[in-house]
Amino acid sequence: MFSLIIFLVLVTIVNVVVFFVSSWNERDDKGSEFWRDRPPSWFTLFLPVINMFKLVKPLSPDSMVYQMLADKLKSSGYSYAIKPEEFSASRWVGLAFGCTFVFAIVYGLAIENINHIVMVLFAIPIGFFYPDIWLNDAVKERQKKISKHFPFFLELLVLSMRAGLNFTSALEHATNKLPDGPLRQELQHLVRDIRTGLSRRESLDLMAKRVAMPEVSNFVAAINQAEEVGGELGDLLFKQATQRRKERFLKAEEMAGKAPVKMLGPLILLLFPMTFVVIIFVLYIKARDGGALNFLMGT
Repeated sequence: MFSLIIFLVLVTIVNVVVFFVSSWNERDDKGSEFWRDRPPSWFTLFLPVINMFKLVKPLSPDSMVYQMLADKLKSSGYSYAIKPEEFSASRWVGLAFGCTFVFAIVYGLAIENINHIVMVLFAIPIGFFYPDIWLNDAVKERQKKISKHFPFFLELLVLSMRAGLNFTSALEHATNKLPDGPLRQELQHLVRDIRTGLSRRESLDLMAKRVAMPEVSNFVAAINQAEEVGGELGDLLFKQATQRRKERFLKAEEMAGKAPVKMLGPLILLLFPMTFVVIIFVLYIKARDGGALNFLMGT
């Protein structure tokens, strides 16, 4: 146990030294990082070590892995907080942290049982894959929020266009009426792209690629198709809004139908055993006081 404490103290000292060295080396580069959003807490904690691993194992911007990570970071909303090469390096930091944890536990606690060692070894792949698990959860959570507000946005867009506004003005008006969240951020990005000179088609395609959701992709494809064939955009958006609203109600009904099934687990594991314990305890007391227990035991 004493050796485990010594090892953890040494690891802490090394991390502190790495933090201050990295901060000193990058003190002149902070002016170039003004574009960054606030990164997640775990990333900020390990950023000095991540920068070291980034230099050891660089990731080429032309590689397919880099492009895939960049697209996924855009879908998660952290493209302005985490660089793809930093995220790739965070996997190796997690792997190193997992190995350090396993070594500290096995050596510090003097574990000799092979089964216990195998259980502890699971910390190594968990450390390596934790950044990917976190990123997938962040993408799903962001898409869930976008899906929640998307039907409301379509209705606002249809009302604005039927009031006499063109698509761009209606888009800006509907965006300003939305609550703060991922959907409003993406639509503001879309409006900025259109204002800076990109065509509406290119701006919509970029938004669909960033969000990576079927609802948004169908919305973009319908607008592009209406622009090509000269269809009525207002009627098309009204049908889109109606369809999205129906899908949301169906999803709510599906979740409500799954609720009783999900409640069976807590009921079986928590409520039913306690009920049986209470019933058996009462029967035991009555049998003991009435003499039936002695009769059953043959005494």
